[in-house]
Amino acid sequence: MRTLRVRIAYTKMEEAKYIAHLDLARVFERALRRASVRLAYSEGFNPHPKIAFGSALAVGVEGEQEYVDIELAQEMDLKELMGRLQEQLPTGIRLIEGRYVTQAAKALMAVLNSASYQVTASLGLPVSEARLQEGIQAWLSRQQVPYIRYSKKGRVEKDIRPWVKVLAGKIQGDEAIFDIEVEVGNQGSVRPEEVLGSLGDLENLPLDLEHLRIKRTGIYVSYEGQKFSPLDEAFGK
Repeated sequence: MRTLRVRIAYTKMEEAKYIAHLDLARVFERALRRASVRLAYSEGFNPHPKIAFGSALAVGVEGEQEYVDIELAQEMDLKELMGRLQEQLPTGIRLIEGRYVTQAAKALMAVLNSASYQVTASLGLPVSEARLQEGIQAWLSRQQVPYIRYSKKGRVEKDIRPWVKVLAGKIQGDEAIFDIEVEVGNQGSVRPEEVLGSLGDLENLPLDLEHLRIKRTGIYVSYEGQKFSPLDEAFGK
């Protein structure tokens, strides 16, 4: 049976930021069923709808432009599909744009390799703008930035410096607002809270890491110094 794949950009904001990644797939699946959209299913003993997301967002992190691939078992007008699906999605998940892509288009996880974040951190003590910039420049000048991550596998120390492409910040009242861009992909990544954790520790900046407000402002295909939307990448633009 011939199937069609649609790639959709969407937001994950407000209360939707608390939907875990595995639950998000169920949210989309239920919404598509309520919208009477026929989905394509995998083969085997436990068929499941072919819905594939880009790099997962941590619970509590907002996303301004995320992506999902959905395979359909029917041909539909794209505008009608987007409208019917949007009506069934919860507050905070807003469909931005969609395009049909060919079956030959690479999966989102195979092409998305760069993500940008805006992170707001409260300051435990007053910090001047000059002191913040000094700390950021000192961190960027480091050849290595060791960071200890704890997981089910135990204690792992890794150098996070190679994964950070952009780190900038400014003081706004009693908060510091940071713009961070990191590499993502199958080879690994670094979380924005880890970047700020190392910045606070290494450069002696009083950042409140317990109450960070994190928003992923975009996730991209980065190639030869340029960033592209995966909607563009699918068409070779």
